[in-house]
Amino acid sequence: MPRGNTATIDVATLRLHWASHSSMAAICTYWSISRDQLIRLRDVHRLAKRHDRKKRHKPPRFAEYVGPDDEESQASLSLAPSIEARAAEIRATWSDHTRAQRHWTQPTIFEIPEVELPDGFDVEAE
Repeated sequence: MPRGNTATIDVATLRLHWASHSSMAAICTYWSISRDQLIRLRDVHRLAKRHDRKKRHKPPRFAEYVGPDDEESQASLSLAPSIEARAAEIRATWSDHTRAQRHWTQPTIFEIPEVELPDGFDVEAE
């Protein structure tokens, strides 16, 4: 924000803004000044520091978002009818080999087999 003219600021109104715990952005916008200028004005006019977060202005919250139900969710995942028809045409031309290559299968989990060690063999020693 460009620098504003701080000479035209009414100190009493600025004190009211400051005491109401309006956000610094709101105060700066009201007076058309930068944040740095507001901090300097705070120091010049000995305004109290505002460390207590409980007193800060909090905008109203919206109701919690409720997503679509399962039926709506499944419907939203469907392709458009024209796209689904074209995809069916293309799949009809696939050979068995192509169909097998493009078919998704559940990946198998890799497992490391346990190996029995001879007596007296110490793994940590090596």
